[in-house]
Amino acid sequence: MKKEQKKDKETKQYDKIFKENIEPVFLALCENYLQIDIEKTEEIKDKLQTTIEREPDFLKIVHSKKREKFILHIEFQSKDESDMIYRMQEYYAILKKKYQIPIEQIVIYLDKNPSKMQTQLPENEIFNGFQLLSLHEIGYKNFIDSEIPEEVILAILCNFEEEKVEKVLEKIILTLKKISKDEITLQKYVRQILILSRLRNFTNIFHEIIQNNMPITLDIDIENDVLYKRGEIKGKTENSRQVAIKAIKKGFDDETINELTGLSVAEIKQIRTEL
Repeated sequence: MKKEQKKDKETKQYDKIFKENIEPVFLALCENYLQIDIEKTEEIKDKLQTTIEREPDFLKIVHSKKREKFILHIEFQSKDESDMIYRMQEYYAILKKKYQIPIEQIVIYLDKNPSKMQTQLPENEIFNGFQLLSLHEIGYKNFIDSEIPEEVILAILCNFEEEKVEKVLEKIILTLKKISKDEITLQKYVRQILILSRLRNFTNIFHEIIQNNMPITLDIDIENDVLYKRGEIKGKTENSRQVAIKAIKKGFDDETINELTGLSVAEIKQIRTEL
């Protein structure tokens, strides 16, 4: 259970980094690697539901001698609903993900007036899969020379093209030092790379690179992250407190400071009361 909880925590950390960084890099990814020509974009302000609870009218797994078992899903519809096909599509996706067997869906219409409900998706709305972009198939040099820190960070997940790991990691750090607007921001990016380095098993190597390239300028507690990987986290250091104090004075929120220092939100709030 603890191993699963640790893996789930790490996954959430990876997701958090990419959600924070996607805005500055998505244009380059779309135009250079996904062949998507973008003239402009608009924000979608509504959040998508992460948990969808649906209760079908009738749902059974059917066994037959003439065909393989399948799910029979029936909905009783008393009114002509224009979006019914999308509700059925939603049911279909949930059922398919959970049961992994064929699904047959039927809507039984109850009203006397003729239905105008769409029963089939047009060809351009049928889900046929998705594009897959593997960062490991892209050479790291495509990102390392960028002036956008969020793009430079992606280099750690790319193909190192037979170059030594130490050399590439050093290039990433030196580039970030050059383009980061201040030390606090640099610390944020270094911590993000440190977390992402776990995906490539580079944590220990990255620790050495940090020590060699920024032994004084960074207060970040790298040792704690290396020990975290071994399951041996130590207590928070005074260095972490000092970084938190600097970040608070610069107006960073508690969540960002937590990411920078490893201090808990409660500890950060306590520091705020002491200032």
